Amino acid sequence: MTHDVTEDKVLVARCVSTYRTNRVGQRGIDTYSWIVDLIGSQPNSRSVMVTHGAATGVVTVVSGSAVLHSLDGPAPDAALVIDHARSLHPGAIVRGLALPGDRQTKNLFEEARMPAQLLVH
Repeated sequence: MTHDVTEDKVLVARCVSTYRTNRVGQRGIDTYSWIVDLIGSQPNSRSVMVTHGAATGVVTVVSGSAVLHSLDGPAPDAALVIDHARSLHPGAIVRGLALPGDRQTKNLFEEARMPAQLLVH
């Protein structure tokens, strides 16, 4: 299994932007975007993009807490992105961020026994 991890700010920003663009008008996307921007703007925050196959996700770490967001792609590949994102931060609680109605992502987080934050709009 090959996972790619990059801290390249341009690639991370492109991943987040693509996620947002593909969900324009979806319930909760404005709040989702605000939260992602807020955690990314914190002092000492660090974001990495994790990919596996056709799936991508971004993990943003702030003060020892980690949030996996902008998760996109086929479920089997996305599940491996989740597993790899968690392995990057042993001992830390990695939370997942999902939009209202995104049952696939929420299910993936639950299957990984990961605390998932579902946005209510």
